[in-house]
Amino acid sequence: MTYHYDADSDSLLVTFREGAEYDESEEIYPGFVIDFDKSGRPMGLDIYMNASSFFDVQGMKQVAALLPRETAKR
Repeated sequence: MTYHYDADSDSLLVTFREGAEYDESEEIYPGFVIDFDKSGRPMGLDIYMNASSFFDVQGMKQVAALLPRETAKR
């Protein structure tokens, strides 16, 4: 699992797994979009509005700094 936070747009992209073939997306809540693969399994979550109001972004950055570099992708 990887994540990328964009402070300028206050958006967060969480990728659950790499390598699956993307099929479709569904907005499950305003600003929350889940991406699905061809088998219908979730691949990732995109929070494109006000991500910092839902997640402790600073805490995520602190935890990521403690993880090995290949594990924590920002």
